[in-house]
Amino acid sequence: MDKIYRSKIDWWFGVSNAIGFVLIVGVGVPFLLNPPPHGWPVAFVVLIVLVPFLMVAFAAWQAFSTSYTITATELLVKAAFFRWRIPLHKIVKVFPTQGNPFSLQTWLWSGFATLSLDRLRVGYDRLAGRRAFVTISPKLKEQFLDDLAKAAGLEKKEDGLVRRG
Repeated sequence: MDKIYRSKIDWWFGVSNAIGFVLIVGVGVPFLLNPPPHGWPVAFVVLIVLVPFLMVAFAAWQAFSTSYTITATELLVKAAFFRWRIPLHKIVKVFPTQGNPFSLQTWLWSGFATLSLDRLRVGYDRLAGRRAFVTISPKLKEQFLDDLAKAAGLEKKEDGLVRRG
């Protein structure tokens, strides 16, 4: 039976969405209610209103759609329209990682499948022996690790998982 885990969502994610909403209301609505004087390009006005709305809509979609499913044969990671299918036998190690919210590297390496700074990095082998990883943030991290260890034949080592042998 498939086990589905929701993503942990940190407080900062909600704050960033609130800021986006304030931008929409504070900047976009006045432009819609009182259009700018003639001579302003319509495309500029649309961008001022549309960009913050799209950012908030994408963030909300990401928050409600991000999940991690352990099946009999794979780990399926879903975040918005992104999908990762990782065969369980290809997973090499899983270990916790903490990110610095003020680090650009944290944001570049975290990807779309994590909504929290309390994350797990899943390392797996790809074709031609290349190693890849995906970063995830399951809400029930310990239960997720236990279930993944059982399903993928991994063994617990310190606070992570490694492939036996």
